[in-house]
Amino acid sequence: MILHHIGIVNDAEEKAERFYGEFLGLRKARQYTVPPELSEQLFSIRQEIRAIVYETEGVRVEVFICPESKNPSTEIRHFALHVDDIETFLRRAREFSVEHIVGKTKDKTVHFIRDYSGNLIEIKQRQ
Repeated sequence: MILHHIGIVNDAEEKAERFYGEFLGLRKARQYTVPPELSEQLFSIRQEIRAIVYETEGVRVEVFICPESKNPSTEIRHFALHVDDIETFLRRAREFSVEHIVGKTKDKTVHFIRDYSGNLIEIKQRQ
């Protein structure tokens, strides 16, 4: 089994494009609209929802644009990305004003970032 894609919510298309397109460098592969009837059946939201698929080899993120969406402050859902050089990646995150969250114990350091709509993404150094 392999992971096909991650589906997340952003509150504005401009935020999605800046983060997933410009910062992460994912290609905008396609866009589509989920009709209200289907979004109600699947997500319990009766409204048309625009979706944008960003991808590169091995990574596909389906971003649903839903301005009414709010992430609770106790949100722990996230996905993780392996990067080749974590220091270079985090430097680039600072250049794009991406929030960086660091968790430390005596044994390890864990890095998370947030996209511009508040979604958590764990960043791991590729071994």
